[in-house]
This record gives sequence, C-alpha cells and structure tokens, in this order.
Amino acid sequence: MRTLVLGSAALIAAVAGAGVATGNLSAQVIEDEMRPMSGQYQSNISLISVNLPDAPPQVANMMGQVMNRDFDYCLSEEDIAEGYRSTMNRSQQGDCSYQRFRAVDGEIDAEMVCNVDGRQMNMSMQGTGSPTSSDITMTMSGDFGIGPGTVTMRVVQQRTGDCS
Repeated sequence: MRTLVLGSAALIAAVAGAGVATGNLSAQVIEDEMRPMSGQYQSNISLISVNLPDAPPQVANMMGQVMNRDFDYCLSEEDIAEGYRSTMNRSQQGDCSYQRFRAVDGEIDAEMVCNVDGRQMNMSMQGTGSPTSSDITMTMSGDFGIGPGTVTMRVVQQRTGDCS
C-alpha cells in the first residue's frame, strides 16, 4: 500500500516540481503572454485536498507527508523561452498537451491532459503570475493507480536571485 501511495504522490509532485520539459506544447502562443524571469526560484507545494474513494483513509495523510515540500530550482533563458507555458509543463512525466492555456495580465488559466503509464490525468491550473513569482492551484483528476480520484494542491514560487 505504501508503495502505491508514494508512487501516486511522486506522480503528483512531478507535476509541480522541477525537471525537464517532455510534454507536447500544442496550445497556440499568445503574443502578450507574460513570462517569468530566468533565475533561482524557491517553490512550496501544499496539498489542499485528496479525494480517492477507492483508497484506504490513511492514503490522504501519507500523500500529505510526501507532497507538502519546499525545493529550489533554476530557470535558464532557454527554460523561459515560451513563458509560463513551458515552465508549467517542464516537469510533466508522460505525453502531455494543453487543452487550453492563457497567461495574460497576471492571470493564469490552463488545462492539460497527460497520459502516464497508460493512465490519463487531467489537470486544471488557475492562479496568478508575474515575472518573479506565481501562485497556482492545480487540480488533478484521473486514475492515480489506486483508483480514480481528485487531488488539489497549491504551488507558490518566488524568484530568489540569480542561478548559482
């Protein structure tokens, strides 16, 4: 059971964490789309809710222990070439594509579908962003490998300086 929970939590954390872009950025680029600055960032992920009806009740607690975390990462000039579109997609595991994406005037609204290990995950992302920070609520729904469900988390990121 712990392996299934940790595997599901790792999948969710990867959505919000640092990594290399592997997804399909199929949405059209908006000319006035805002872009983050390159540099070092601190990110905080907090689990808001877990609804996994087929999972034992202790799964939510275990996911919270794995998911709630802080980490640092660096965004290069190459990472920010397509603005928030590429930085939000950079850590996706599997074949991902945006169904909708808008990052204009400080508002972020996106929906992405990912196929991971034969399972489909739908992610909606809403929040705010600026060149140096973002505050996004992500809701993931689909098959987590322990049955269908929904997980919501908040990802807050802040630029802390230049990359070291």
